[in-house]
Amino acid sequence: MIAVIIDIVASRDVDTRERKILDEKLRSIIDQTYRRFKKYCTATPALTQGDSIELLVTSWQPAVFLLHRLLMEELEFGVGLGTGEIMIQKEDADECDGPAFWNAREALEEIKSMKYMKRSAGFKLDENASDNENNAVINSILFFTTLLGLSVTQRQHCYYYIWEEKRISEIADVMKTSKGNISKTLSKTSCYLIEKVMAFLNR
Repeated sequence: MIAVIIDIVASRDVDTRERKILDEKLRSIIDQTYRRFKKYCTATPALTQGDSIELLVTSWQPAVFLLHRLLMEELEFGVGLGTGEIMIQKEDADECDGPAFWNAREALEEIKSMKYMKRSAGFKLDENASDNENNAVINSILFFTTLLGLSVTQRQHCYYYIWEEKRISEIADVMKTSKGNISKTLSKTSCYLIEKVMAFLNR
């Protein structure tokens, strides 16, 4: 199993009204992720009172999609991923436990101890996990690292191209800009390569 823990740093520095808005935004993104990738979710993704998002999944798709959406919101966060066994106690991810979550938490704590990057990711693989699970974690880390190198606008354009499968003209309509601007932006990114790699992994 693959556990993902995302620590939303920004939520600690906002007032009550802003926190409510942020909470609603996060829950909307989590719900969107779950509805889209329910078949890969072993438990319902959860937003905990400790300002963390927890996922329990069997593939890289929901993790990468969620991370992409969070990056589009310019949120400061760290993410830890882990593989291993899981004890399914209830339907929500934050009510489950086991080595996969322990490894994800350890990876996240290692990030926090470094304190030299605003956004970063860590992972810890269980020696008893399957190759598919471990590979899914590595794929997630690599995709996330690639997305970190994009600007907010580039992430938005790539999101619509990769996840929504929109044509350049459709992205231009959504972003209220010209097709030339969209094409120019995408050509300066690794978006086309990301799309090809994802298509290959989805086969």
